[in-house]
Amino acid sequence: MARLAPLAEAHNLDAILVGAVRDGMPDSDDTYVVTAAAAAAGRTRYLRIAVAMDLRGSASPLRVAEDLGVLDVMSNGRLELVLRPGAEPAWTRDLEAILGAWTGWPLADSGTPAAHMPEARTPEGRTPAARKPVTPSPVQPEIPVWLMTATEPATARPQSRGSSIVFVDWPGTPMIPDADALREMRRARDDAGAATVVVDLAGTPPERRADAVRVLGTVVGPCLRCPDDEVGILALDATDWLLRRTELHRPPLEDPE
Repeated sequence: MARLAPLAEAHNLDAILVGAVRDGMPDSDDTYVVTAAAAAAGRTRYLRIAVAMDLRGSASPLRVAEDLGVLDVMSNGRLELVLRPGAEPAWTRDLEAILGAWTGWPLADSGTPAAHMPEARTPEGRTPAARKPVTPSPVQPEIPVWLMTATEPATARPQSRGSSIVFVDWPGTPMIPDADALREMRRARDDAGAATVVVDLAGTPPERRADAVRVLGTVVGPCLRCPDDEVGILALDATDWLLRRTELHRPPLEDPE
């Protein structure tokens, strides 16, 4: 991740997503994800750093809030969250506690579920626990949050602001997608009503991921932004730049197959 993040920034990608958007993936514990995201943030200046979490890892909600605050500060406000929701009520309570932690975290558990209520007393007449903000506070007034939905292809909807995200798998072979594959990505984005496409490189061999990032920035990104009737010619031009050696140009990809 520390190697791919600066490469993604150099190729004008908007963000990098650290973690697993599907359940059961290896190395997807929340603590691991935040550590890997910190490595990416430390080697970049502008790239947005999104972390995929399920809030059911080895860390407590308080530890997660502290780690996210540190990550947003060290990245100078570039943190985004992509969360895999849990069905149990405790998951929603943990999410509310984490996102509200920088306003005030209960110093002691009062034994009542109303510890996060703004009223001076609970309905039972008991005083909620004293509160103190968790530090450090994020640089952003509100960290962008997306919630995964059970759709195919996978999508994520914004919790409060922003546009939806659609997740597509990297074609893999050939290394450079042709115009038909690029149009399929555009179709998946439009069908989902999403503004952002996240390309999943989990199935790409580690030794080919750097090449995949170059292709994403040089071919896929521009072809997702251009008018539909320009996809074919733009894909050809970008592919030539990636592959064709001339006296003045050494292509970034030596062997794309």
